[in-house]
Amino acid sequence: MKRTTKIFMMIAVMFMVLTLSGCDTEHYNLPIGEGGGFGWVQWIVARIADLIYNISQAAGGHYIVGLMAVTLLIRIVGWPIYSKSTAMSANMQIAQPEIERLKEKYQDKKDEASQRKMQQEMLEIYRKYNINPLGCLLPFLQMPIFIAMYQVVRRITMTEAYANLNYQFLWFDFEANPDGFSLIQNWQFFLMAGLVGITMFLYQRYAMRRPEYLQNKKYQSAQQEQTQKTMKYVMYFMVIMLTSIAFTNLGIAFYWIVGNLFQFLQTSVNRKQQYKKFFADKETA
Repeated sequence: MKRTTKIFMMIAVMFMVLTLSGCDTEHYNLPIGEGGGFGWVQWIVARIADLIYNISQAAGGHYIVGLMAVTLLIRIVGWPIYSKSTAMSANMQIAQPEIERLKEKYQDKKDEASQRKMQQEMLEIYRKYNINPLGCLLPFLQMPIFIAMYQVVRRITMTEAYANLNYQFLWFDFEANPDGFSLIQNWQFFLMAGLVGITMFLYQRYAMRRPEYLQNKKYQSAQQEQTQKTMKYVMYFMVIMLTSIAFTNLGIAFYWIVGNLFQFLQTSVNRKQQYKKFFADKETA
């Protein structure tokens, strides 16, 4: 996956979070089952809310247990998509030397026949390294679930059908809403939002740092270096934006904290698998 494609994906995710998560849409301030929104998304919202409720009831009515269980379940179900996407990204990095040599080969040949031949050879490289140009769209398959989950944690405490759950956990009240920006009154919101920002920042730094065997420094152009800088700026903006949203609801903050920590595990496991596969392929080549 090219760096520019990653930047596009990050911007697209931010746009979808801002628009589809609907911080300003009216139905986000209504109980689940009431109000507008896309009908099929609202059906998913209701099913996720019921699942959280049933798991919470089985755990003595503790909302935090149901929320954590469903958060992990969603991440586990989405693992194959995540693995496929990261594997394709790694394959693109492995193929980068051949791609750059191909570009150098045709850099002075701008006629239509040469460009067509270059495209054919590029497709051969993609087939060789099992790269699908449309693979960057895979993460978007998870977006309806993530958007629905966002709605659930915002609206579940407003819904009478789930009112008998225990929304207290340690010193945190998941039914509470922030009152202004007083640090003393809203310490739990500042703490949870801060943890969202920290875990997200650390994960993004970890994910963006490529393993040594995938670093093709010989082919690091000035344009690629600029693209990496742009990705860092996008990452910083994304961390600030999601931290700000997390301040509005403890359930959202908890959901993202657990998700960020789980992504560390996902990325670590996938990288170990890719490392073994990379050297296994080199031995059989």
